[in-house]
Amino acid sequence: MIERYEAGETSTALAEAYGVAKSTILGILRANSVVVRRQPLTPEQVSEAARMYESGLSLSEAAERLSVNQETMRVAIIAAGTNLRPPTGH
Repeated sequence: MIERYEAGETSTALAEAYGVAKSTILGILRANSVVVRRQPLTPEQVSEAARMYESGLSLSEAAERLSVNQETMRVAIIAAGTNLRPPTGH
């Protein structure tokens, strides 16, 4: 898996090939000191993230469901025009 990733295969493609979540692949790569490439959201993921957030999920809940970093998701949905709710303080 590491060789495939370092050869340019995406973490998403690897997750599909191995039948696991993308976060699992990224965790394995990081645990093996592999430098992980930036993981931008696809337009479909941005739409889904915005929909989930606007339906009431928190940023962290929506990010977890999409197996992405919360900050990556936050930046993407703001860029897509989604207004963030005030923090809840949880």
